[in-house]
Amino acid sequence: MSILSLIKPLPCHFQRQGFLDFHGRDSESIAERCSGNIIEKGLFWQDEAAVISFNFNQIGQVLILLDISREVTDADKIALSELADHMLGLDQDVDTFEAQCITQNSPMSSLVKQQMGLRIPQSASPFEAFSWAIVGQQISVKAAISIRRRFIQAFGVQHSSGLMCYPTAKSLSEVVPEDLQATGFSKAKAAALLLLSEHLRQGKLIWPSQPDRLAIESLTEQLLALKGIGPWTVSYGLLRGFSWLDGSLHGDVAVRRNLSTLLKSSVPLDAKATEQWLADYSPWRALVGAHLWAMDSEISY
Repeated sequence: MSILSLIKPLPCHFQRQGFLDFHGRDSESIAERCSGNIIEKGLFWQDEAAVISFNFNQIGQVLILLDISREVTDADKIALSELADHMLGLDQDVDTFEAQCITQNSPMSSLVKQQMGLRIPQSASPFEAFSWAIVGQQISVKAAISIRRRFIQAFGVQHSSGLMCYPTAKSLSEVVPEDLQATGFSKAKAAALLLLSEHLRQGKLIWPSQPDRLAIESLTEQLLALKGIGPWTVSYGLLRGFSWLDGSLHGDVAVRRNLSTLLKSSVPLDAKATEQWLADYSPWRALVGAHLWAMDSEISY
């Protein structure tokens, strides 16, 4: 067993509680274990079961550890640093967004001032982000967490620490729709996840290494061509998997509800009105959606 460690400074106003809440949303701690200011998460590291942990016990910095069974390499050190930046949202240019937004005299600028430093915690991989998005289609967060738990238990691999490692597209190669349905997936969601997994395994779909606008537009087109994957799933998966902050979450019920509250609208805003309102905030539409999510005291997606 090897332990790889690094320490990263955190930017001013970094909201560690949001990170802890996102990764600790399953109270049964199947794949993530939360203890105070520490999160441990099981994941595959180059096809091997591993655990990554984030320790926020020191002010202004975080200690990241990777527990793997083999000797670590320089490549592992670079990859861990990049993954940590990604999961923490440190590669998100929220300072520019906040500087532009708070100069406006609007309800949104007031909200952003209250929630300075909000970043979008990231899934450990794009596949985890998109599979979670598929699970969460049109059901409550509580129900989605329950299905996610059973999915991980059925198809993940247990690390020596006891934590389960989130399944990959490769690990689902022998899975049939009925197997997923047994964990709570609907027939349509099971088909969508297996179709996505198959495209990834066969190289028909390749995650972009540099998620610029051109690459994201191409990926979006490919994903929308897959049956069972719609605009909300794509925008959410891009947000949690690639830190893409310009997806429009106008189809999200919580976004519409909280925007109606923020604007003190006498009638609930529908998807079309929400989409039009969010358009003014491009290229930050998904980040605005996250600020609207944060208005809730309940766990958000």
